[in-house]
Amino acid sequence: MNRHFTCEDIFRLLSGYIDNELDTLMREIVEEHIKECERCLSLLHTIEKTIAISRETHRKKKVPKKVVNRVYYELRIRYKR
Repeated sequence: MNRHFTCEDIFRLLSGYIDNELDTLMREIVEEHIKECERCLSLLHTIEKTIAISRETHRKKKVPKKVVNRVYYELRIRYKR
């Protein structure tokens, strides 16, 4: 592929890159770009860190069993057929 990818192009691809949704060629393009571009590499690390923090935060928070049961029974009552 002869097209030059700008940082904006790479920004649009980072989500797919992180989620492993890019084909091999596009993945290689992103990897080559971030080897040479500190700005895009920094953005990639920031996104990955944000995802990790978000996952950790949500993993620690548990909905109390009492609340889960209450919602479950309310839904059963409202949508019982």
